[in-house]
Amino acid sequence: MASAIKTVALFGKKSAAAPAKKASAPKKAAAPSSGKSSGAGWLGSNSRSWNPDKWYGPDRVLFLPGGLLARDEINPVLNGTLPGDYGYDPLGLAKDAETLEKYRANELLHARWAMLAAAGAIIPEGLAANGADVKGATWFETGAAMLNGGTLNWFAVPIANISNPLPLFAVVAANVVLMGAVENYRRTEAGPAGYSPGVGKFDESAYDNMDPLYPGGPFDPLGLADDPEVLAELKVKEIKNGRLAMVSMLGFFVQAAVTGEGPYANWSKHIQDPFGYNLLTILAGEDRAAVL
Repeated sequence: MASAIKTVALFGKKSAAAPAKKASAPKKAAAPSSGKSSGAGWLGSNSRSWNPDKWYGPDRVLFLPGGLLARDEINPVLNGTLPGDYGYDPLGLAKDAETLEKYRANELLHARWAMLAAAGAIIPEGLAANGADVKGATWFETGAAMLNGGTLNWFAVPIANISNPLPLFAVVAANVVLMGAVENYRRTEAGPAGYSPGVGKFDESAYDNMDPLYPGGPFDPLGLADDPEVLAELKVKEIKNGRLAMVSMLGFFVQAAVTGEGPYANWSKHIQDPFGYNLLTILAGEDRAAVL
């Protein structure tokens, strides 16, 4: 009899709670009060709806679900002010705010280099595989090809090649001069006057009080940072893609050491025969012809 009373009480509570769900439904329409931002995206879309509370602040998403990680277990230095802060710090590197800023600067610079490197490793090899005349197209063979008398031919595309061969010493000299100047400007937080598309001419004062990680101004010809909310969203996207690129470059290194081929060749073989050419078959040393 007691169990029957409990059962009736349980269903009674559910039936009484049902109207409450209907009453709470209109709250979804109150997007501005929930912290969501809707408006033109950075490519001009009017359908963008972005919730900054998901990526910033104490209620941001974490690297583990709530049932596996309590928010009071997170390092208090990781307070959600930085883009891409998921509370992940297993080695306890963020000892204080100053140390965290140093690691963040290093991470962001490496992430940007990795994104450029990943594109530079895949695109030339892909172009060469589709008919372009690219010397040393596989990324780990480029230096050897140039040392053997080869030259870099810029702007190589499958349909046409623009003849502009550059020997190794010219490429190295150009990189040393350009990157040396850029790194010096970044270190001193200063730079020369110049011209930037979308910005026009600017003088040395454009570098005053400039954020060394997100400078904007002449370095933002598309005006992506004009809207602070859009900039906050792009910062999250940048660091997420940058972290993926760093992992990708690590994968490229391992693939080159194991297979002796570039990422485009590995990818194309895997696409042709996913079950015959993958990590397991390579580690097992099984030679199998690709089939469609």
